[in-house]
This record gives sequence, structure tokens and C-alpha cells, in this order.
Amino acid sequence: MTEQQLMQQEKEIARLAGELDRLNSVFEQQKKALGLSADEPVTFDEKEMTPELKKALDAAKVEAERAGKALAAQIAQPSAAANSAPHARRGAMRI
Repeated sequence: MTEQQLMQQEKEIARLAGELDRLNSVFEQQKKALGLSADEPVTFDEKEMTPELKKALDAAKVEAERAGKALAAQIAQPSAAANSAPHARRGAMRI
């Protein structure tokens, strides 16, 4: 790995850490709105789910999986700029 790729990974990790913190704070606010303590785990019984809720949950799972795979594929592909020669111009040949 090049130093530039490592720096990009560090930036991505920092971005994801920030996103996780944001989502955790939203989750804590939702728990507070429901009257649950911060330490109390949130659980549910699938038997008590309505068919509409089960359908919505399944659709959300499929969408989250699709988005995760798309993001992973995007991160895994090296960018064209990382593979090109430094200071290369479009259409120019290096001799």
C-alpha cells in the first residue's frame, strides 16, 4: 500500500467513526423518547411483529445490505488517479 492509500483509509476510518458517533447519539435520543434507560438493551420478539412491519424490516435489511456492498466495492476499487503517473496530463504521453 502506498502512503496515499493509507492516508485515504485513515480519513475513511475517521469519517466512519464520526458517522457511528452520530448514529449512536440518535439511537440514545430515540431510547430516551421511548422512556428507556441508556443501559437497557433494546429487544423485540419477531412473533409480535405485524406482517407490514416484517415486510418493511426485510426491505430495510435488503437495502442496507445492497448499500453496504456497493460502498465496499467502491472502496475496494483503486481510483484512476492513484494509478496514473504523477503530474500526468490527459492525452499526454510520457517518453
